Amino acid sequence: MSSDEFAALFMRLYGNLYADMQPLGEGICIAGVYGRFDGLSVRRMRYKGDFTIRLPAPQDEITFVLPTAGKIIFDHRSQSIGTGQMGLAVDKLDIRSVRIGEGHAHYGLSICRSAVTQRLSTLLDRPLSTPIRFADQVELNKPAFKGVSALLSFATGTQFDPLINTGVLLPARLKEMLVDALLETWPHNYSQAMSRPEPAIAPRHVKRAMAYLREHPAQQLSGSELATLANVSLRALQDGFRRFAGVSIIEFQRQVRLEQAREVLARGEGGSVAQVALQHGFSNAGRFARYFQQAFGVTPAMVRRR
Repeated sequence: MSSDEFAALFMRLYGNLYADMQPLGEGICIAGVYGRFDGLSVRRMRYKGDFTIRLPAPQDEITFVLPTAGKIIFDHRSQSIGTGQMGLAVDKLDIRSVRIGEGHAHYGLSICRSAVTQRLSTLLDRPLSTPIRFADQVELNKPAFKGVSALLSFATGTQFDPLINTGVLLPARLKEMLVDALLETWPHNYSQAMSRPEPAIAPRHVKRAMAYLREHPAQQLSGSELATLANVSLRALQDGFRRFAGVSIIEFQRQVRLEQAREVLARGEGGSVAQVALQHGFSNAGRFARYFQQAFGVTPAMVRRR
């Protein structure tokens, strides 16, 4: 169908997500399959024409593109070029424009950041100390990415049509499978943590320090003071946390505070969000909310409402 027909159909099905986008012009045709479900969109698309799309309203999603033909170019922090051999991961908050080359086709999916963050936090059994960052480019000829392509082929194929309307359970499971497949195969800054074997039992001084931080989440304690309590040098304690917890002392303390604050908010206790933040050692409610969303993919207010 023409680009105008595609835009009209898209708006009728999914609302005005891209209502501010400029018309693409004459001679541009778009074909394929596109679907959205609970913060996830999947697609199998083909394009006729060479054109540029400027996105006026950034979205807090991560887009993955697995080209099968032609070329696609994203202009964001730098320029990323996707071809039949090169897949792309792009933060949609950074995208300025997308150029579609003549005859381009691809499988793709976009996932809201919170879904990726929550799932990774669950797999690691701890909040994230820094936001997840996927590798900008990957070589699609590697076997690991065949599984992602197969899942997208299933999600956008005719065999999925009879199943999609049977309820929300199957789409939810498919979403989880896609997120897990990307976290396991697409390189990111937590890949090593996911593949790292379980650490050996932490030595007594590390366990003593961890226990103290859990029992006194709001106490302002320096690394040197904690090392004195654990009866070791600061260097030994720092090395112990890096080895057995995978994070620094400060990051571990923040994780403990965030986990305990989340439990309190989920139970509806502790007063306001600002009061819960203060009870767990965060004097700045805005900074607490930023750390919280970074760690769990949702805001403190959202957890309280649930």
